[in-house]
Amino acid sequence: MKSFLRLAAITLASTALIAGNATSSTAAPGDTATVTIQPKALSGFASSTSDLVPVSIAANRSLALRATVNVNGVPVANEVSIFNSFFTYQRAWGAGAVTLTNLHESNGAPVAGGSNAAQVRYGIEYRSGFDVRKRGKKLTFKGKFRYVDNRNQNVSIRKGQLQVKRGSKWKTIKNLKLKKNGTFTYKRKDKKKRSYRVVIKTTAVYQGNTWTTRGKI
Repeated sequence: MKSFLRLAAITLASTALIAGNATSSTAAPGDTATVTIQPKALSGFASSTSDLVPVSIAANRSLALRATVNVNGVPVANEVSIFNSFFTYQRAWGAGAVTLTNLHESNGAPVAGGSNAAQVRYGIEYRSGFDVRKRGKKLTFKGKFRYVDNRNQNVSIRKGQLQVKRGSKWKTIKNLKLKKNGTFTYKRKDKKKRSYRVVIKTTAVYQGNTWTTRGKI
């Protein structure tokens, strides 16, 4: 009888120990997190397949967060790790308004909260730019502007502005319509030396930029 009781006590103790070491998949009551995503322009190198999107996290305690990434309201990836200051964004997901939903910990425990919507845009191809040649008073402008899309392909930018600096102000002298390969050529006459620039405006798809001549031409 004593042996039987001793065996029962050992069995109960072992069961209690196992139960105490078990990992729960239920979040602690009140676990919340708000992720603030910063706008991002992806790399202008076609060889780059991913980029880091900056974020900040406000949570009631330290959490190993994972989430579903949505672009323009469409889920593109699940179980994406969200670190304290960034998450890895795949170029193949495309450009658009990005949100994070279905926040949870790495063990699957759900976390209340979500994120803002931030725009992720394609970056302009790194070799984009323009050149100015001047002979006497004749100027020839040539340029090429493209962005890198979700297929890692260079895509033509179709619109831009050519501007000249007069005094302290920039004035548009030509609204550029680029060709299918992203190139343009424009000619004009001006005896004076001036500074010029090409402005590519930001759209929902790609991040714009400005290219300015070095000094006056």
